[in-house]
Amino acid sequence: MERKRRHLNAIDRAHPFSFALPALAIYLVFFLVPIVLNIGTAFTDWNMYQTRMNFTGLENFRELIQSGDLLLVIKNTLYFTVTVVVLQNVCGFALALALEKKTRANDFFRALFFVPAVIAIVVWGYLFQTILHPRGLLNNLLSFLLRAEVQMAWLGSVDYTIFVVGVVNAWMWTGFSMMIYIAAINSIPEEILEAGRIDGLRFFGMIRYIIIPLVIPGLTVNILISTIGSLKVFDIIMVLTKGGPGQATHVFNTWIYQAFGQGLLGYASAMNLLLIIVISLIAFPIYLQLSKRVVEA
Repeated sequence: MERKRRHLNAIDRAHPFSFALPALAIYLVFFLVPIVLNIGTAFTDWNMYQTRMNFTGLENFRELIQSGDLLLVIKNTLYFTVTVVVLQNVCGFALALALEKKTRANDFFRALFFVPAVIAIVVWGYLFQTILHPRGLLNNLLSFLLRAEVQMAWLGSVDYTIFVVGVVNAWMWTGFSMMIYIAAINSIPEEILEAGRIDGLRFFGMIRYIIIPLVIPGLTVNILISTIGSLKVFDIIMVLTKGGPGQATHVFNTWIYQAFGQGLLGYASAMNLLLIIVISLIAFPIYLQLSKRVVEA
């Protein structure tokens, strides 16, 4: 009897693990194994032009630093990331404040702003190619409003095109951030909000002293998602500019894509490992700093 009880207890302890096993297997095969292989091949001369793979140590990283593209890629990636993170979170939070109450009109506008996040990025990319063309919708609208012909090359400038692409990307994902902020705001107990009103806090006072401190968990999620997503951006850049004009929108993943296209697989793996390091160095400090500011409701 005692042995049977022990056997049943062992089954009970293993039961949750059996549900997690399929997810762990997928995680292992499609995430951990590729990362480990990427780390290994980053220190080799693996390419499409030879049959043997030789260990080269830090030679790929030395070439990356000496290539002259590294600083340009880091600069463009950071410009894009800052643009997206600021716009996506500021606009998403503002929309959440405007639409946090549960009404039919608000439900409609929530869905409207969330739609861009569920439509393929390629679709929006080709659409904005048309909108941002020198003779496209945006310039025609500006010409009508300003009563003067406007033919801005929104996707053809080495100075500001990276910011334009960042605005497009932020526009696509603002609705996603909005929904997270709405969930965070709605989780604030009504008694706390009511106490703030009794204490005489007005709209901006409520936001500063009550809402923002209590939505830090949602803010943390949004900032981390937008930061990591922006640092590893690829699709919207490729559709809109392909890294141009020149190399004005050349970011980490277009750089990696270019190296893979040239058959330099070990070199591209070193680039990818460098990107992982950059993302970790930026994302972990952000998470730690925001986690310290979490306020319990």
